[in-house]
Amino acid sequence: MREVIHLTRDDARRVPWKNARGVTEELAIWPDNASFERSTFDWRISKAAVDENGSFSFFLNFERILVVTNGDGLVLEHGDDAPRVRLRRFEPYRFSGDWPTTAELVSGPIGDFNVLLRRGVSNADVQVLRLGRRRAREPLAGGHAFLHTLTGAATARITNEEDPFELAPGDSVWARNVRDGEEIDVVGMSENCVLLLVRIDA
Repeated sequence: MREVIHLTRDDARRVPWKNARGVTEELAIWPDNASFERSTFDWRISKAAVDENGSFSFFLNFERILVVTNGDGLVLEHGDDAPRVRLRRFEPYRFSGDWPTTAELVSGPIGDFNVLLRRGVSNADVQVLRLGRRRAREPLAGGHAFLHTLTGAATARITNEEDPFELAPGDSVWARNVRDGEEIDVVGMSENCVLLLVRIDA
């Protein structure tokens, strides 16, 4: 059965990084009884601040999607596994959690949004919605949909839901067990409204 949950910034769980160099705000994890600390999850959505250069945590058998959400970006090094890459704000970047990865700040601290996916079990894509005061109706695929408000205010309604959710910065809507052909209707309520939409197929 489909379930739609409204999450506020106070619902996020603060979790230390695996390498103990920082703290992540865990926004969602699946399945419900999964644990990040025991690595029993199929996927996880989180956000964090990065305020110094250094190595990323290692996640064997996981894929990662990273989006810089504020600041001037990062330069990532993956050793011999992949070319050096510059990440700019609002440009989703996918890479393997198996790769040794180090980050260099371009110019000061940044904020980022992370999706971790167990390889062969879950897959996802991340879409940036720079709405301002515009409206977007985005198609959803079977599985989960997770909408997170970065800046500004918005409303969001899933197909067949009676009333839209009102979203403040840091709020999210998590739709579980959505069906192919359903949509999410998002209306930006302020000039600076930016959201991230994650579609997950498991």
